[in-house]
Amino acid sequence: MERQFTKVFWKNYDALAAAPRPRYISNRGSTRSGKTFAILQLLNELLPYDNPGDVTSVVSETMPHLKRGAIRDFERIIGHPLKDDPHWNASTCTYTYASGALLEFFSADTPSKVAGPARKRLFLNEGNNIPYDTVRQLLVRTTGVVFIDYNPSGDSWITEQIEPRENCTFIHSTYKDNDFLTPEQIAEIESYKDDENWWRVYGRGELGRLEGLIFPDFQLIDELPAGGWDTEVYGMDFGYTNDPSVLVQLRINKGARRIWARQLFYATRLLNDDMARLMEDAQVPRNALIFADCAEPKTIADLSRYGFNVLPCDKGRRKAEQLQLMKGYTLAVTKDSVEGIKELRGYTWAKDRAGKLLNEPIGINDHFIDALRYGFVTYLANYGGGWGLGFV
Repeated sequence: MERQFTKVFWKNYDALAAAPRPRYISNRGSTRSGKTFAILQLLNELLPYDNPGDVTSVVSETMPHLKRGAIRDFERIIGHPLKDDPHWNASTCTYTYASGALLEFFSADTPSKVAGPARKRLFLNEGNNIPYDTVRQLLVRTTGVVFIDYNPSGDSWITEQIEPRENCTFIHSTYKDNDFLTPEQIAEIESYKDDENWWRVYGRGELGRLEGLIFPDFQLIDELPAGGWDTEVYGMDFGYTNDPSVLVQLRINKGARRIWARQLFYATRLLNDDMARLMEDAQVPRNALIFADCAEPKTIADLSRYGFNVLPCDKGRRKAEQLQLMKGYTLAVTKDSVEGIKELRGYTWAKDRAGKLLNEPIGINDHFIDALRYGFVTYLANYGGGWGLGFV
């Protein structure tokens, strides 16, 4: 069991121990400040002393987000995989402590859970992504404290409805409050200081608004459509140490101007044989068109030796022009594309020193988006009849 505690843990501990006890403890912070991990650690310290039948709920926007976020963090805290723990019920995503208290994980898009029985505590993970109508249903069924964490990328029901209340304790944190980050992780975060828009929100953890979002209206869907599309291709971006390697599956309807996308993998330190294995696990057809970063010809050639139809992407036009083409289509992304969704929510046009938006995107957290772009634009330019800009 991991029992090293960060400053954020102790801030939440002190808030909970204060008199009078707050109804809400709102954690606003930068990326990598350890908000989620700290709150889960605190819950894990509290539940062994609860009464039998007491329920604490951890709720996030979608189940894939929980599984790759809070549930994975919880495994680190208890020190072993949940599948090996007799206290864990995988079908209900609940963990029962020796005290008889229950920790449950569920998504905000599960109506039966949202409108279900009362609970003792509630943790709204990345709460600004949960609709306020859903939150109200959860709040009225919670008798005790409500924890919230979020990145402050704009005003939300948290800043407008919760934090102004007298019974809310506000906790601000940044990556500097997390003593367990590696020097490489810190250097990666601080390398983006030049983009003030991004740095204000994700570096300093301050309330801001991400101006110039490139894909502000993308949709979330449960799965890729079975019909209504005429083309399926794949896009691939390569990384290793700090940047992830990413594979995205796309279904396209050119006439209806729609793109549906699903992230198949998104991970660092993948060797070529690792990527080939993951492609096999995802059942990528051997004859599928897979357009990958043309800056990596050796990797493309190596993956082709595994029998996949991996081809270099076409970068014949500026990235901005390619993105403008994509913006002419309705984009829908599956809910299990967790990292891709995070990228899209923070992907903006860059600004000059006067604060004027430039016709060039920021180069931050765009690995899913690059893979998506490689697949879509290269197909359209070379196989789909061109795209009306002389790029054929």
